Amino acid sequence: DTRVDPRTNLNSMFGEVKIALRSARRTALLPPRISACAGLVRRPMRATRTYTASAQAINYCVDLVRQQDSERYMCNLLAPAEARPSLFALHAFNVETAKIRATTAEQAIGRMRIAWWRQTLAQAWQGEPPDHPVAQALAHACARHDLQLRLLEQLLDAREEDLGQAQKERLDDLLTYCERTAGSLLLLGLECAQATDAEAAEHAAVHAGCALGLATLLRGTAVHAAQHCTYIPADTAARHHLTLKQIFSGRDSAELSDTVAELADEAVAHLLAARALCSELPPNARAVLLPAVVADLILQRLQRHAYAVFSSGVRDPLGLRLVAALAWNGFRRTY
Repeated sequence: DTRVDPRTNLNSMFGEVKIALRSARRTALLPPRISACAGLVRRPMRATRTYTASAQAINYCVDLVRQQDSERYMCNLLAPAEARPSLFALHAFNVETAKIRATTAEQAIGRMRIAWWRQTLAQAWQGEPPDHPVAQALAHACARHDLQLRLLEQLLDAREEDLGQAQKERLDDLLTYCERTAGSLLLLGLECAQATDAEAAEHAAVHAGCALGLATLLRGTAVHAAQHCTYIPADTAARHHLTLKQIFSGRDSAELSDTVAELADEAVAHLLAARALCSELPPNARAVLLPAVVADLILQRLQRHAYAVFSSGVRDPLGLRLVAALAWNGFRRTY
């Protein structure tokens, strides 16, 4: 019997956070963006593999996510109970792979670590994971929910493409990256919650993934700049005459703020597109998409700080504002 740490329960709290739009420039929702993740959720179920992880392995993932991705931890507490252990396994996998770029000095070593996770992922999906708690919990999730290997591989593909890349060329490249990371995780979450029947859920997940990915990457601009890389695409920067030298200087500027504001507008548009589909989604799908609330709060904070991404206030923990917003959206069955 796999018993999950009791901290995966959360008392209801109330509060509401509404998105404040930077401008009225965005008047229409974006069309459904289903490119990198197209058609990957809805498909006939295959014969399930059998594997049951220990409580220790799953609780290891819970602790890892709580310590290194507290926002996802909070979101998972309000996810459907039957999906919660698998969501923690997925987000622990994301934590492990996301930190490879930041903690690896040499690109070759980073690729070796990605290759290890790629092999580990294949073994976990087959129900034969190595002796690693995240791999074991991931094998449990794959077996229980028949998760699609391709969605997990897309996340690894995105992490590998990241290695040695100082800047993405186009906004579309950045959006594809967000789809393959945050978007893939949300699509996998839908599978864990058995919420893949509604086509609108897939569209909402990809839009929410783009919004969350963009918002999170914009918030991390200062951290990335210290590592001599940026997720601000070259084409967007060029429109505002923003150079890499300015980004890596560690100082805010009008050019940087204008560029970030444009990217934040893009995130807002995707957030609105995801939320416009809310009424078409079953309750379990809405609970999985609660990370959209995180994107909402980050975008509000960026606006309050005039898109000055080197301001320390931009990177402060969301804290009780997130607790209140998640509880309120969970109560209303919105995201």
